[in-house]
Amino acid sequence: MSGPCNRSRLRGSLLLGILLAAALTSLVLALSLAALAAIQREARDAEHRLSRRQDARWAARELARDLLRHGRFGCGVRPWQAGDFAAGAWHLRLPGRELEIGRVRHDAAGRLEAVELAGPAPGIWRSWPRLWLGDCGSARELGGKDAYWRGEAAAPTLRLTPALPVSPADDGVHLPSLQLWLPRERRYRLAAGGRAYQLLVRERDGGPADGEERLLLDGVHSLSLQLLVADGCGETARWSWRAPSDLRSGRPPQAARLGLAWYAGRGEDEVDRLSHDLALEPAYACREAS
Repeated sequence: MSGPCNRSRLRGSLLLGILLAAALTSLVLALSLAALAAIQREARDAEHRLSRRQDARWAARELARDLLRHGRFGCGVRPWQAGDFAAGAWHLRLPGRELEIGRVRHDAAGRLEAVELAGPAPGIWRSWPRLWLGDCGSARELGGKDAYWRGEAAAPTLRLTPALPVSPADDGVHLPSLQLWLPRERRYRLAAGGRAYQLLVRERDGGPADGEERLLLDGVHSLSLQLLVADGCGETARWSWRAPSDLRSGRPPQAARLGLAWYAGRGEDEVDRLSHDLALEPAYACREAS
């Protein structure tokens, strides 16, 4: 059959096919766009997690480096103390600038009474209120009434009060290995911010504060430290991992395990972790508890 009726039906079928094709095309396009958006979102999330991990690894390296230097001023060593590592707040004592010694002075009794710096003091010169006087047998923190500066930046002299003995029998200083250090304090702390924390750090160089507290890492879940300590000495020693609060005199840690956990995703539902095991050189020889 032919005629207007058949042509009308043909046009209707053609229009229906076009509409169906357009709908299918729109559906395919919408699905493709949704898939592309999901891929882009996953890529952004993966990039964010990678960036977060890189930031966390950098922060952990900073912490590990400072732990290895904690209490070590040249060949002088200060033992670790439990109070250095409170929960969520670390107080690390680090070697800062070494001040070059020009010559030393003795009093009438032969004791060390003054230390002169060699040449002009560094450009950061100030009358530093805290110093470390160390040698290969001991380390002394000087502050307050222990010592004071005389002279100007061109020729500063540190006078010791009281003068220090130089005989090993009197627990004196070892002059051939004498060193003078400007100590650096670095204080880390976790500041609460909802479920996550911010890892903040602030420095003090020789006593005065240098700059404001700065952000080291945000979105922190936890920060931990375990120390490998022995009960007893020699072959009978029993080793165990302990919290820093369990440190006791005569029990130097042999290793440290640093743990850092952070929220890896954009939300607070995915926690990533890393740890560093650090071999520590004991600050002093193990001795049996009395």
